[in-house]
Amino acid sequence: MVKKSTLIIGVLALAGALMGNGPVSAAQPNSVLIGDLNPARDVAAVTIALDCAALNPPVVGQSNIATVSVKIFQSVGRLLNIGTGSSGVITCGAGAEDPTIDVNAIKGLKFQPGPATILVTQTIQTVQAGLLPTDPVTVVAIILDDEYGARIDLRP
Repeated sequence: MVKKSTLIIGVLALAGALMGNGPVSAAQPNSVLIGDLNPARDVAAVTIALDCAALNPPVVGQSNIATVSVKIFQSVGRLLNIGTGSSGVITCGAGAEDPTIDVNAIKGLKFQPGPATILVTQTIQTVQAGLLPTDPVTVVAIILDDEYGARIDLRP
């Protein structure tokens, strides 16, 4: 049997890991995010603040691309509702990109309006295009590989 003090320390460590942020973060992890639920409550649309062009302006022939994945965890009674979603590849432009990501609840689960925990993972890379359209894209540098947790309010 696990001691209560060990369990409490483990829970606090997990909470700290989820709420911590890396050296550079594209959103304010301490702010509360909003997720808009669809009528069936199985999808939450979440807008993530991302300014990948300002992190490292690429040279001629290079561009910055970003990917964002999102997980939502929501405790409702004894049930843990979980949802996942991702942005796909985002080509960074001259300004801020704020992708809206549909976070789909795992089949059979539904989100409830109210508070939840969000885990955001984002990667921003500088890539070099090939000389021909059929040439592969080469990753030049990984500018940001960040993960942070925050509170999210799900609303109908």
